Order: sequence, then C-alpha cells, then structure tokens
Amino acid sequence: MGISEHVTSHFSAHVPYPTTFALAAIFLIGYVIYFAVTYDSRLKHLPPGPRGYPIIGSLPSLVDASKVPEISRGWARKYGELVYTKIGGTHFIWLNSPRVVKDLMDKRGTKYSGRPYAPMVDNVSGKARTFFMNYGERWRSVRRVSHACLNLTASNSYRPVQDFESKQVLYDYLHNTDPQKFYDDNRRYAASLIMTITYGQRVASWDDPHIEKIFTVLKHFVAMASPGAWLVDAFPSLTYLPSWMVQNWYNIGREWFKYDSKVYLDLYRNLVKQVDEGTAPDCFVKDFYLGNPAKNGIDELTAAYAAGSLVEAGSESTSSVINAWLRACIMYPETVKAAQEEVDRVVGPDRLPTFEDEPNLPYVRAMAKEILRFVPITKFGTPHATTEDDWYDGYFIPKGSVVMLNWWAIHFDPKLRENPFTYDPTRFLNDPYTTAEAVNAANPNDRDHYSYGAGRRICTGLHVAQNSLFINMARTVWAYNLHKYKNPATGVVEEPDMTAEDGFLCIPRPFKMVFEPRSPEKAKIIENAWKSAESQGIEWTRKQARL
Repeated sequence: MGISEHVTSHFSAHVPYPTTFALAAIFLIGYVIYFAVTYDSRLKHLPPGPRGYPIIGSLPSLVDASKVPEISRGWARKYGELVYTKIGGTHFIWLNSPRVVKDLMDKRGTKYSGRPYAPMVDNVSGKARTFFMNYGERWRSVRRVSHACLNLTASNSYRPVQDFESKQVLYDYLHNTDPQKFYDDNRRYAASLIMTITYGQRVASWDDPHIEKIFTVLKHFVAMASPGAWLVDAFPSLTYLPSWMVQNWYNIGREWFKYDSKVYLDLYRNLVKQVDEGTAPDCFVKDFYLGNPAKNGIDELTAAYAAGSLVEAGSESTSSVINAWLRACIMYPETVKAAQEEVDRVVGPDRLPTFEDEPNLPYVRAMAKEILRFVPITKFGTPHATTEDDWYDGYFIPKGSVVMLNWWAIHFDPKLRENPFTYDPTRFLNDPYTTAEAVNAANPNDRDHYSYGAGRRICTGLHVAQNSLFINMARTVWAYNLHKYKNPATGVVEEPDMTAEDGFLCIPRPFKMVFEPRSPEKAKIIENAWKSAESQGIEWTRKQARL
C-alpha cells in the first residue's frame, strides 16, 4: 500500500461523512480568523510560485511522492531559483540552484538549520530522533559526538570492516541462484557495516533477527515522514481535535514509537551493560556512553536514538545507492566496460582492488558521484526550516518556513549538466574535488551533487558512504560482467523496473540481473578471499573518538 493509499484508508476509516463537512467548516472559519489575525504586509514579497488551492495550498502536488521530482523540476523551470508554495498553513521555499543553496544553507546556516514542526514526526520519535531534532544545543551536542565518530580520520579506520563485508558480497554474488538476491545482499552489507560501527555487532545473514527489527523501524520512518501524508503535519492546529477524527494519527504514532524505542533502547542498554562489564567491542555507542552524555543534557532515550539514527541513515540509503548503480550498469553497459578497462590497467587480474587503488581509479570515483546525482536519496529533496525571518534577492522568507534543497531541479538542470537524464560518469572524470571537498568549494557550481545535503545539517556519514561506494564498485567491475536477466524459459530479456518503492525514499524496486565471473581465476580469488576473511574474522583498530 502506497503512502497516499495509507493516508486515504486511515482518513476514510475514522472520519464519517458528516464529520468531513464539519471539518471543512472548521477549516474555513479557522482560515479566515487566522488570515485576519496574522496578515503581514511582507507576505506580498514572497518568492514566485504556484497559486495552490484555498486552505490546503499545494498539498495535492505532494501526496503522490513519485510525481514530486517532476513537479518540483517544473516549478523551478517556470518560476526560477527560488520558489514559494504553501502546504496547509506552512510556507515552503524551494531552493533550485547551487547559488541559492550556498547563500542560504551554507552562508546563513544559523537561520537555515532548523527542522520543520511536524506533530506526527514528534509523536513517532518521542522528539528524540536526531534527524528531526530542531537546531539548538541539544542537537549540537549529539552532532558533536556523531561527527567525532564519523569524521574523515575516524571513517577511514572503518575501512577494514568495509573490506571484510565487501568480500562477503562478492562471494554471495558468485553463489546466488536467485537473480534477484543480490538486492538483499547489498542491504545486508549496509546494515552489517553500520551495525558494526554503531554497536560493534555485525549482521552475517539477511535472516539475522536484528534485520527484521531495523527494517520495521525504517518502514515506520518512511510512513511518518512523507510530506503530505499526515494532515496534522500540514495543519498542526488539528492536534487539538480527537485523534480518531484526523487519521487516528496519535494512536498510530504511539504504537510505532513503542516499537521503535524498544528496538533502540534494547540495543543501547545491551551495549552499555557490556561497557560496564568491560566486555564491549569498540563502537560508536561505547564512545558515546564513556563520554558521559548526561553532562551535555542528553538523556537515555536521546542517546539511544542518536545511535539508532546512524543505523537509519546508513542502512537503506547505502544499499539503495549501490542497487541503483547496479541498475544503471546494466542500462548503460558502456560505463561498465570503461570502468573495467581502468581497473584492469591499474589493478591487474591477480588481486582484488583495495582502498590504496582509489587515487588511480578516477572513473570508478566518477561512477559514485554520478549515481548520487542521477538517483538522489529522496523524492523530495532535504528539508530545513528557518529560525528567523529573512530577505534574499528582494524576497521575504518568513520564520518557520520549510526550506527544501531541491536536488531534482539542480541535478537535472541542463544549464549545469549536459544531457542530465543520461547516466554518464565522464562528466566527473576530471573533477578535481572529492565529494567532501566539493561541499566547501568557493564556487557553488563546483558541487558534484547534493545527495548528502548542505549547510550545518549535511550528512555526517558521507566519508563512510563514499568508502563503501568505492570499494564495492571497484571490486564488482573487477570481478564480474554485469547483464540484464534473460528468462531461460522464454528467452526474453527482462528490463529492470526503473521506478522506486512507495514512500519518500528513492529505493529502487527489486529487479533481476546476472553477475558473470570475468574468469575462472577471478572466481577462485573471490572464493579464497572470503574464506580467508571468514576464518580470520574482522581485524581492525578503531580510531577512538575524542568527545
């Protein structure tokens, strides 16, 4: 069931027909009173944008997440770099160019680092989820710890874990009999990596019980956070009505919070117990706990969600990017050939690529940049919120506005990228910056992509993510020829589904493909590499965070 169907079913199930008219009357009366009391002459200077409908504004444009990328690109084409829409009672400002993102999110970070007020999100998260926490000292305290554990130096200390996990992925590809199983192999990789970093506990199999719990939490995350899905987020005043009248939002949210918080508190408390007993493995939670979070005003629930937020950010997003890249590889086979020529020249046939090869594999690095441009992380962009009134280019931006970094407009702007709807790594082949360096480039047009966000809320895990993309991409093209799947019964080649799963994340729908070993010798190297790694276990020394 999609988000829009989910919303409709809850709404129709709990709002009887006469009550709908009563609600409409309440909306109308409330809107008139609200407009009369809050009218501000500065609102005449809002940026241009679509008119929207009375009361609900442009809400219908956002209910179907799959249509938002094209709708938001259309707004940018029609209205320009800065676009205004209204969703219920909330102002939305869409940033559609690198210049505007640089000027507002980067240079005016103190004003543009908040998060939108969303009652359903607060309800499900207990106001403890880092991603949705408002800008302030509590958020900064959690952010400092996360940054200490995920900065460049610390992230590079996790490379042995990525080396280990990628060897299992190569081995699994080799032995899969189901042409769709690779999809979950990559989800296992991402979950195991971030679970090891966060809790010191790897996930050896997709059947691991932790997987089901984590991905159930992620389903709740997607359902609660989709813009337009919950009326109370568009009209916060509806929180004063009984929950059953408004999609039963409160009871649903409490049920999800009860489940999610138990998952994260159990993981956190188990690790804390090991720390107290002197048996805890090196990991984020160990550093976090030993840093005495209470002294920074961080309670147990917030600490548990700080750890859980890393798992949320690192699980589905990393695997989605890798699976999107594999889909691009079979749709654009010439890119695989180019990458193989580079890897063969630099690495040779007798060993797996390593992180030490990265400086000499610019095409593989360009593949990572291009897939993050070509398939951004979400269908909406990334939302910040203004904490003060502001003016920009003669336009008024009210306090409390939701400010959307519209990567769909920027990534696919033909003025910035030639043939933007084509997957073409060569556009970044001579890029002098790493993705992390490009974030701070003086020229905003030097940004390769915005899939890690911008400003003070940029993704702290980008170094870990980049390392994962490199090692998996380099090893996959070294080891395998990649093909579309041909049905053996019919001889028909099956085209991959190019759409995304329901919800606001850009998760590719599962598809089938073929991993053909490039030689018997390489297949043997893969076998031996994993068997050796499995027998020895992960050998690594974490760079301890300074908290």
